[in-house]
Amino acid sequence: MRKALSLIVLPALLAPPALATEIHLDCARANQTATVDVDTDRQFLQIMWSEGVAEEYKQGDSYISGPDKNGGKEKVVYVMSVDKSLITFGTDRICMDDGARKCAEQHMRNTLDVGRGELKYNNGDEIAVLACHPAPPGRRF
Repeated sequence: MRKALSLIVLPALLAPPALATEIHLDCARANQTATVDVDTDRQFLQIMWSEGVAEEYKQGDSYISGPDKNGGKEKVVYVMSVDKSLITFGTDRICMDDGARKCAEQHMRNTLDVGRGELKYNNGDEIAVLACHPAPPGRRF
């Protein structure tokens, strides 16, 4: 009976309700953990990495970067979208140079597949794949 109940309850916990506003997950791979919190209404996602670094993605938020060593600036735009159980988030880096030097726009995307319980995060050197499960009850923003 307990096994049958867990086969019913676990998928229900992993799949967000159609009108979910908050999703809270704990994710991990061999050498790293992360807590992930999503507010689908606000199109907002935050990650707290085990190393103590926090990241936030809010659809449409942006800033102008400070000049790099060559004096170049970029406009950084945060993106976050939800399509059923797939959450896509990342940044668009848009060149703001006057053409004096070469600049390549960058579009970085990460995915959180809540249905599969999987976070794929591009850390620049590799695509880290973390397994995710529902956070303990009670965690909120």
